[in-house]
Parts: sequence; structure tokens; C-alpha cells
Amino acid sequence: MSTCLQSFLFCLRGISLFCLLAVPVCAKPPSLIELKTEDQVFTGKSLIHDHDVSWMVDQTGMLSEVPLKKVTSFRRVASEFQTLSLSEMKKQLQDEFGPLFEVTTTRHYLVCAPRGKARAYANVFEELYQSFSHYFALRGYQVKTPEFMMVAVIFPDQQQFFEYCRKDGVRAGQGLLGYYHPYTNRTALFDQNAAPTVGELEQTQSGTQLTYSRISNSGKNLTEALRDTMIHEATHQLAFNTGLHSRIGDNPRWVVEGLATTFESDELRSHTGGKSDSTSRINRDRLIWFMNYSRTRRKQDSLRSFIREDNLFKTSTLDAYAESWALTFFLVETQPARYARYLKQVAQRDPLKPYTADARERDFQKAFKTNLRSLEVDYLKFMDQLAESLVKQSRP
Repeated sequence: MSTCLQSFLFCLRGISLFCLLAVPVCAKPPSLIELKTEDQVFTGKSLIHDHDVSWMVDQTGMLSEVPLKKVTSFRRVASEFQTLSLSEMKKQLQDEFGPLFEVTTTRHYLVCAPRGKARAYANVFEELYQSFSHYFALRGYQVKTPEFMMVAVIFPDQQQFFEYCRKDGVRAGQGLLGYYHPYTNRTALFDQNAAPTVGELEQTQSGTQLTYSRISNSGKNLTEALRDTMIHEATHQLAFNTGLHSRIGDNPRWVVEGLATTFESDELRSHTGGKSDSTSRINRDRLIWFMNYSRTRRKQDSLRSFIREDNLFKTSTLDAYAESWALTFFLVETQPARYARYLKQVAQRDPLKPYTADARERDFQKAFKTNLRSLEVDYLKFMDQLAESLVKQSRP
């Protein structure tokens, strides 16, 4: 190991290793540091590191994975790391997107959108933040306040959105309506005259980092489709910024997408926690898809493999999304406190270690204290009863 790298690692030991995942914080605040490689400069604070890589976050909340063997120099820029001021972030966004866009702010968001529309979009995001925090607080889990202002960009049309996708390294399929990117910490969406209809939902990837996207498969009109996408992607953004998911390392896909699809339900977000019929809080589209999948294509005793690995997202994505919703909805309705603890447990694991299939299964069983086969029987029975209730409600 080079003397420079040894010195750098020694320097890092004096810097706060505060991680976004609720790792205990040292009393001494982290420093603002600069790392240089041959072709890039990284300025921010170190979140976590080992001998191979340092994860840096800049003053706007953007993440970078810095290979330490490529670091040529480092320096302490300031004794204390501080987030960029609201006015500076707002100016940066305005300069980035130009005069046809406006940037508006709420308590937790910076929203960039075509002029005359940003405020309406911002209100939807801020309302979600309030209901999201309230939902978990009622279930005994106080989510942490985001360290950084959350940025959402809404484009006026698909073409501009696709151009932005390409810059972000995100594959833009015809059905893609929006995504959240854990590296940039931004949500990106677009408005259009009619939401496209597709039969498959794509999993996108930028480098080694998955982005979390939503694709229309319902043919809803513009207002409904855009609002649903805003809620879905903003739920991802919230979960990654409030300690429910890790922005660094592996996250089980069913956990990430299950939470977002569950929060698509207006009734669930407003639920106060009292006893009431679960049918009122279902995501109807996801339930219908899951019941079709469960009765025609789903393999028997497949819950264990679904928890252990993400293969279904690669082979049959909409089936995977439907099962993510179904399993998550079952857990939040029947074991809400354990579900909240499970999210915290997964988020607080060491993000630099691979999340193996065995570890995923152990964490699940530790949180829910149950035999997986017994749980699967209860889970499928619960979904059957929901489907029967939905059918009864739809009869004249």
C-alpha cells in the first residue's frame, strides 16, 4: 500500500464515519475533504470506507464511490462539513435547467419544473413526507430527518426526460415514467398528454447502482398517472433519506419496491392505525395482478426464494412488483411493529459487505420469528380473503 494511501486512511480515521443509515455519530463533526484522482475531484465528507473504497457525499447529498487506489492526493478543505445552503442549491438547479424551468422550495424539497407548475408538484411531495412520517410514528418508528434537501425534477415532455435519463446513465424505455437515483439523490419524472401503456416494467442500472423506476401498465389518465408516479418515486426517495433503506450497498428489491407500491394507496397513507377493514387500503391494480400470478404462474413454496434473491425481477418484473406489494401489505397490516423493526435492521447492516441469500433469510426470520412455510400459508390466505372482499364490493 502506498504511503499516500496509508496516510489518507489514517486521516479518515479522524473524520466522522457518520453513515446515512443511523450508525452512531461521533461527537466531533466530520470535516469537508477533497480527494483527487487523475480525472476527477471529489469534495465532501467520507461516510464509510475500507482499504479499497471510500463512499463520499457532497454538500448537495450526491454520492460518489471513490476507489482508493486511484487517489493521488487529498486535503482538508474545512474543519466542518456543512450542507450547501438552500439559496445556493436553488441557484445551482436554476442554472442547470435554465429559464424555462422554475425552482420552488418546501420544508424538505427543492422542486424544479416548467414555469407555473412547480408549486403544485411541490405540495404533493411535501404532503407525502408528512403522511409518511406520521404513518411510521404511529407504528413506533420515528424516521430520521433527511440530512439534505430532496430534489425532484419534473420535465414537460418525454423527450427532455429521456435526454436527462441518458445523462444519468439510466436506460429509457418507452414505458418509463420516472425514477429515483440513490447516487444523485434525485427523483426525475415527466408530464405528458397521455401515459403510455406497456406490458413490462424495466429494471434500470447505472454502473453498479440500481435506480428505482415506475412504468405505467394501467392506462390511467395524465393526472392520475403522473401523481401515482410522483408518490411511488418520492416514497423511494423518502425511504432512502430517512434511514429505512441504505443508499450504499445491497437492498432486497422486494423490500424497496414493496414499500413504494404499498404507499401508492391514498387510503393507506392516511390510515391512523386504528382497526378497520384492510380492503380499504389495498392497491387494487397490484392485488389483481398478484392474484392472477398466484393462481396461474407462481411456484408452490416460492416465498423463501423470493426473500432470498431478486431473480423474479429479472425474469418477470411485474409479477415481482405485485408480489413485493402483496408481501409488504400483508406484513404492514398483520405485523406492523415487526415490519418497521425489520426495515431498520436491514438498513443498519454493514453496507460494504455483500448481502448474501442466507443473510437475507436470517434477517427476515429474526424479525418476524416464524417458520417461512407457515407464514406463506397465512400470507396467501390473507390475499385470497382480500380478493374475495374486493369481488363482493364490486357486485351490484
